[in-house]
Amino acid sequence: MFHAKEVKELLPGITPFPENIFTDDQPWLANHLLPLLSIDLGILRDELSGTVVHVICPVEPYDGYIGEGTTSFHNEFTSPNWFAFQLTDSNRYRFLGSERYFLTNKGEFDSKHEALMRESYAKSHDYFEKNGRLASYSMYGSGEALENSWLNNLGGDFENGNWIYGAEVPSAFRLTGKLAGEKIEITYEGNSFFHVADVAGYNYCATGADSILVFYEPKSRIVLFTFDWS
Repeated sequence: MFHAKEVKELLPGITPFPENIFTDDQPWLANHLLPLLSIDLGILRDELSGTVVHVICPVEPYDGYIGEGTTSFHNEFTSPNWFAFQLTDSNRYRFLGSERYFLTNKGEFDSKHEALMRESYAKSHDYFEKNGRLASYSMYGSGEALENSWLNNLGGDFENGNWIYGAEVPSAFRLTGKLAGEKIEITYEGNSFFHVADVAGYNYCATGADSILVFYEPKSRIVLFTFDWS
């Protein structure tokens, strides 16, 4: 399978800071998620040319896992540190959970952290518009722009990490390969996901996960996200 590490230059089929990636009936997704990149899956598999998935960074969490404080509103497609979208025929995301999955919806999230995430994201977007490259403005830095890779990995096999062990995958999916030496596999109704890409949230924003992981299952057109915190 195609694999590129440390994608520092934009490839044909990769679009940074995409717009209008959420379905019209779920405009509230933009309140919780920041679009980082769109990837035409034809880069990875010829037969999927024209199918475009989007790498997103949640505004939350400030601490812990996303979805950790909203478990009573989870369903078979959402759990702490995991959530899924249906990719429409027009390549837009429809969330397969409830808006109440997001803590920001409850008015209990740190507004200062949310403002910091959005401000740093906007600065990164502006840096790209002016320079054609990616830079982030870390909350731990001096306030200066630090240029980063667009992706840590594009394609390739599943890689072991804390994301496998930290929280259970939603019940609609099956994850195998937790034991040492086993092949990692995620399936939905018996059909396998493949690894699309991963990147640190702080490559784009003031802070974020050490790795945002994106998986795709072609038959159902489900895009599955989880996050690695080292």
